[in-house]
This record gives sequence, C-alpha cells and structure tokens, in this order.
Amino acid sequence: MTDFRQALQIYTSTNNAEVSIFVVRGNGTIYGDGLSAAYKSYIDSRIETARRGAGLPVWENAGEIGRIALFRQINDNETDLNRPIGYLFLLLDKREVDRIIGRYSVDAGQQYAVYDAAGSLELSTDPGISGAFLRRIGSEPRVSAQRTMQLDGESYITFAEKRSDWTLVSWISEKEVLQPARELFFGILFITVALLCFSVFMVLFLSHRITKPLKMIQRKMKQIGEGVFIFKVPVVRNDEVGELAFAMNRMSDEIVSLIQKNREEEAKRRRIQLQTLEYQINPHFLYNTLDSVNMLARKHKDPIIADIVTYLSRLFRIGLNQGRELITVADEVRHVTYYLKIQEIRFSGQLYWQIHMDESIANVKMIKFLLQPLVENSINHGIRKRDEPGHIEICVRAEPDFIVLEVKDDGVGMNRERLEQVRQSLAAGSDDQEADHGFGLRNVHQRIQLHYGDRYGLELASESGQGTTVAIRLPNR
Repeated sequence: MTDFRQALQIYTSTNNAEVSIFVVRGNGTIYGDGLSAAYKSYIDSRIETARRGAGLPVWENAGEIGRIALFRQINDNETDLNRPIGYLFLLLDKREVDRIIGRYSVDAGQQYAVYDAAGSLELSTDPGISGAFLRRIGSEPRVSAQRTMQLDGESYITFAEKRSDWTLVSWISEKEVLQPARELFFGILFITVALLCFSVFMVLFLSHRITKPLKMIQRKMKQIGEGVFIFKVPVVRNDEVGELAFAMNRMSDEIVSLIQKNREEEAKRRRIQLQTLEYQINPHFLYNTLDSVNMLARKHKDPIIADIVTYLSRLFRIGLNQGRELITVADEVRHVTYYLKIQEIRFSGQLYWQIHMDESIANVKMIKFLLQPLVENSINHGIRKRDEPGHIEICVRAEPDFIVLEVKDDGVGMNRERLEQVRQSLAAGSDDQEADHGFGLRNVHQRIQLHYGDRYGLELASESGQGTTVAIRLPNR
C-alpha cells in the first residue's frame, strides 16, 4: 500500500492540476495530493453512493467544490471480487471542462449539451440554458430525429441522441439557420434574372448565326435522300457547324468512292460467275474419265482398282459440291468414309476404322473438308509410325448448342512437350509445316476460326505410345 500511495502522489504531482485523484481505504483513510477539508468532506459524503454503485462508475457535478466528480468502488481482484477494499475518486476542474467543451463549436450559434440519466451531471456550451429545456429536448419522441421547439417565444431546431445512460442534445436558433438560406435565395434570384436576360440575348444572336448554315446543310441532306451525292457545302466557319459541313463533304466523297467500288465489285463478281461456269466443265470431264477407268477395271476383272476409282469419284463429287463451301454433316461423314476405304485398300491389313454418327444432326450444315485432313494426319503421323495395325475411330455427336466431331487413333502419340508445341503453333498460326504435323491441322484450324470465330477450332489431346485425339466443336445451327 505504501508503494501504491507513493506512485499515486508522484502521478498527481506530475500531471495537470485540473485533475485530482484520491484513493480511500476501507478504514476511511484518504490518499492523494492536495486533499483539502472541502474535498475530504465531499468524499466522505459520497462513500455510500459509491458503495451502492457496486463497482460501477458514478458521474456527478460537485458544485459545492467546483469540480466534476467520477468515483467508483474498488473490489478485491485477488481473493473475492465482491469484497470492497476501497474507493477511487477523480475530481476534474469544472471550469476547465467547460472551457474544453466551449472550444468545439459545431456551427455559429449552435449549442450542445450532454447529461446523464440520473440527472447528476450536466455539461453545456450555454451556461444560461435551463436543465428543463435540455431534458425536454432529450425526452421528445423519436429521439435522434431533428425537430423544432419553442423557448421563451423563440423557435429552435433541436436534435437529440441517446447512448446508454447519456444523452447528447443540440439546438440552434431557427433564425440563424434560415438567414444563410434567405441570402442564398436572393442571390439565386438575382443570378436567375441576369441569366434569363443574357439567354434571351444569346438566343436572338445565335439563332441567325446558326440556323442559316443549318438550313443550307438541311437542303444538302435532302438532296442525299433524293440520290444526289455529288455536292459541296461551303465551309465558312471554324466551329461545330463548319465541322459538320466538312464531315458532309467528306461523306459525299466517300459515298461516291463506295459507289465506284461497288460497281467494280459487281463487275468482278460477274466475271467470277462466268469463270465458275467454265470451271464446272472440268469436274464433269474428271467424273467421266473416272467412270471410264471403273468400267475398264471391271471389264478386266480387277475389283480393287474398280473400288478405288468408285470411291475416288464419290470423294470428288462431295468435295467439289458445285463450288459451295457448306455441306451437311452426313455428306462430310460420307466424304471421309470414301477416303478411309481408299486408304484401307492402300494399307491392306494395317488400318482399321469405325464411324459413329448421331443421325439427329445428319442434315445440319457445316463447312466441308474438316474430317479428312484430321484422318490423313492420324494415318501419316500416328498409324504408319507403329509396327502393328492401327485403329481410327470417328465420332460425330450432338451436345447442347454444339456439334462435336472427334478423330481418335491409337498411333505413336506425342509427349507432353511436343503436344504443347503443336498447340502453340495452332494458336500462333505458324507457317512451319513441321510445327503442327503438316499443313492439314493448321488449315482446318484457321478455316474453322475464319468461318465461326475465334472461340472455335481444334482441341488436341495425346499421350506418348497411347495415341492422339483431335476434336472439333461447331455451333449446332
């Protein structure tokens, strides 16, 4: 206890004199620096109040000693928390507290105050205000809302906020609040009248300056609607209207240029149509020649040559497709079937294949020549490089909103590093034929993206010694 008393004396002697700290032992002995008779009398009179608080702090406006008091009971925190062993008193200089509160002015003329629920402490920036008025503000319904109250014939705008046992109230004269609004109202009224007069003047001035060239532009636009595109609008001003006239002149030049290009494209299209009709003669010659070879092969009883020629003829008929880019899924499957039959004859006993197709998408249109290059790639880079017969499986199926064409082989496959190189070469559009197993994969990938967009293309999966799978996902439309 001696050490505590010495520490307390040192603390109270080195800190601000506006705060006095006292400790009361259970036997009534008071420790603290600056203990006067008035302080001792006040502390003795509040021991019972502190005891009733049972360890809770108590605030009080000790007007008889000019202090604001904060005191509480000290309990034994070592053996029994419910056993009181003393009391702690803090006495704050009320004048210093009022001075601190007065420094925090919210607005000119605005006052505020705080008081506790017990009514023992009340602090206000306006010493002349009555406590009844403060409690009237705090006891209004819907506390925390702004409202208007009357005091001594004057109207005030008030605000109250309750927090636990404390209530914060604020008030300001309605005249002081509305005075800036009145000044702002008359200022805005004056500015509005001035702007109105200026606007009338500018409308009269600009109407002639703007409407005249706009009417001229309107006449030129009417000529455009009538099909007259060769004109020039005089550019006499370097403003928005002048920019509009310049833009119309440029538009006229571009329209004339586009018309000329359209004529040239139309002439070119007609020449291409004529050339297409001429080129159609060559496929007919090819078909007739293949039919003749087929007849000779059957005449000389050579069924293998006859089958190859038949498959080749059908392969060309589907591939040429009269120059059209789109064919049905069924035709694409038939095209690769004829190719596989030819390769089956070519690699007798070394190539086996299967095709599975969902008949519900047989008539869906797609770009041609997608499966055959993938099958050719599987044969050349997968099946032929192994020492035993190989298998190719083609699966054409429908998914929600997509058509999937998949070519799977059990060839030599690719290791992870080689597979990544092939994928990167497809994404970069490499021209190195060895970078992506030849021209076929890159050609198919680029054609798909040009026709359907960048989100479509080839998807590769492979494992060394296990084979390769190449999948195409197209929109189902």
